[in-house]
Parts: sequence; C-alpha cells; structure tokens
Amino acid sequence: MGISLLISIFIIFLILLWHFKSFTYAVLSFITMPLSIFGAALGLLLMQYPFGFTSFLGLLALCGIVVRNGIILIDFADELRRDHGYSVFEAAAQAAKRRMRPIFLTSSAAAVGVTPMILSRSTLWGPLGTVIAFGLMVSMVLTLFVLPVLYWLFFRNKKNESEASQENQANS
Repeated sequence: MGISLLISIFIIFLILLWHFKSFTYAVLSFITMPLSIFGAALGLLLMQYPFGFTSFLGLLALCGIVVRNGIILIDFADELRRDHGYSVFEAAAQAAKRRMRPIFLTSSAAAVGVTPMILSRSTLWGPLGTVIAFGLMVSMVLTLFVLPVLYWLFFRNKKNESEASQENQANS
C-alpha cells in the first residue's frame, strides 16, 4: 500500500508540474496534501475506525480532491497578479477571499456526500467516508488560511509585470 501511495503522489506531482509548468507552483499546490492528513487522522480517531484498506483508498481520493482546492486558489492568485496588477500580498489575500466560497461549497458537498458511509458504521465504508469527510473539512480551512500565506512567502520577492514595467520606466 505504501508503494501505491508513493506512486499516486508522484503522479499527482507530475500532473501539477505539467499544469503549472513551474516547480515552485507545483510544490506550493502539493503542500495542501499534508494539510488533509491531520483531518483524516482526527476523523478516524474520533469515529474510532482503524486505518485499513478502505481508509487508505479514501486517503488517495482525498489527496486528489485537496490538491484541486490548492490549484483553484493558486491559479486565481496568479491571475490577479498577472492580469490585474495585484501585488503578491494583495493577490494572496484576494484569492483567499474570492475563492473561499467555491472551495467551501465543493468541499462541503463532497463531505456531505460521504456522510451516509460514516453513519452506516460499516467497517468497510465507514473509514473511507470518514477520511474523505474529515480530511476535506480540515484541509479546506487550512488551505484557505495557510496557502495564501505560503503563496506570499514563496513569491514575495517577485514583482508582477506592472510593477516591473513601472520600475523600468522610472529608471529610463
């Protein structure tokens, strides 16, 4: 199971590299994955489910869903910087504000969708639903607060295109 987890994580990272065409952006989006593990572990602990095969499958699904939330936020922040001339700090703050609703709605819908699995108390489907629901809810909150800060830390020394052109005009 560990090897398959590593392979899936590696494939997710390659997809992120392909999407962003930048190692830094891929790493930034990839950081959202560990944020979900806290919620998954907490859910299994609270619901008193063991970590087994179905919870492992839930973890794999959770990784993909959570990375999508990071992509939504990072893409929007980058669009604000590139197309609208926002500074890195402004772009990170606005992206968190403006993408909070879509991230919240998609995460909540997925978490509510697996609630019957949790409520069934099935030893087969309960752990899968628990990992997905708790992992999504915790990672959603952490993604909306941690990822904008990390975005700012990663790119705070980079100037957006409008700042760079203004600086070039002033130096001319």
